[in-house]
Amino acid sequence: MSAPDWTKSDKHFWHQYIDTYRQAFQTLGPVRNILEYGIFRGDSLRWLRDEFPGAAIIGADILEPLDTWPREEGIRYVRLDQSDRAQVRLALEDAGVAFDLVIEDGSHVPQHQALCLAETLPHLRSGGLYILEDIHTSHPEHPYYQQTCAGYPAPPATCLHVLLALQHLRATDARLTDRVAAQLASPDFFTVDEVHTLYRSIASVELYKRTRLPLYCASCGGSQYDYVAMRCACGAPIFHSADSMSFLIRKA
Repeated sequence: MSAPDWTKSDKHFWHQYIDTYRQAFQTLGPVRNILEYGIFRGDSLRWLRDEFPGAAIIGADILEPLDTWPREEGIRYVRLDQSDRAQVRLALEDAGVAFDLVIEDGSHVPQHQALCLAETLPHLRSGGLYILEDIHTSHPEHPYYQQTCAGYPAPPATCLHVLLALQHLRATDARLTDRVAAQLASPDFFTVDEVHTLYRSIASVELYKRTRLPLYCASCGGSQYDYVAMRCACGAPIFHSADSMSFLIRKA
């Protein structure tokens, strides 16, 4: 028996998020509306359809629909640019629903991650789950952060910094002060008001980081690993400090 199509998704073979996500899904109750930013080949949408066969699923991407994307009842596509706040806002308003589950697996650009979180969280129902994947691109050691944040006068606070800070405040029963909110605000990321809104809107934050080697390489598809050098035979790193990190954010 052949493996289901969704096993081709990097959620399975590279990040190995699937089991963690399924545990979180058990607390959601009925799931009727799902949004995923970023479609790639469509493998993740196939997995979501398997997990939630009765849900209405919206896939959002900057591309026109590709032949590899699933054409199934209950799945529809929206074209948008994650760097354009007006496009993201209009797509959410046009959807006209409160989402039970949102997965952000789009461009991975740190500024886009912040924009989509700020705009989409109000459209997530209470108790709903926002999964922010590939947040490692907002880590200062990652090339995406280094490329997109090089021109700032001071290193900006990304989603990674802000959500970890909010998680710490919750864990220590501390309140978010204006001073701390100002420290967490950065141009092109979050304003002071948005930081306060995130603090009020989020019930809990969990950061998941892969603690195993990927099943096979995302670059070459092989699994001939140099376990000491932590690299695939093709040269790709397989256990980097800024890799395979995902936030599970619960709406208050």
